[in-house]
Amino acid sequence: MKKFILNLIFIFFTSYSLAETTSGKFNTSGTGGWLTNVMNAGNGNMSVTYDGQVGLTDKNPDSIFHKSTMHCIGGLTLQAGKFEDETGMCTFYLFDGEKVFMNYKGKGTGGVGGSGTFVIIGGTGKYEKITGKGFSSRQNLKGRSGVASTINQMNGEYTY
Repeated sequence: MKKFILNLIFIFFTSYSLAETTSGKFNTSGTGGWLTNVMNAGNGNMSVTYDGQVGLTDKNPDSIFHKSTMHCIGGLTLQAGKFEDETGMCTFYLFDGEKVFMNYKGKGTGGVGGSGTFVIIGGTGKYEKITGKGFSSRQNLKGRSGVASTINQMNGEYTY
């Protein structure tokens, strides 16, 4: 009986140490390009969808998001030049070869930029059960027609 109880205690502590989590904060920034689809109804009213990519660095070189790229697909509807319904999904392609996925929502001004919140919803490999949340902002830059250029900043926290 003593051996049985000792084995249970050993299994409990071994399982516990294997189930430890890693948490971190991140503060990334980078520039990107976005292919856009626009339906313009005039007077600052339009619908915009986009698909693009951003190259990111993090202020913390040990962050899992340092030297990653982020591919996003999303859209928004402007009314009198403003939007409050931006939504989309992004995939981070991490330097270690894994991926992290997030959903976001935002608001802002057409041609200027926007800001919002995001939720990390999962990933691949060791990040399969990653969760997190944060804040993002985007400043639009001038560029050629049909392609939006931006400066993107994201900060938040994660646990996996």
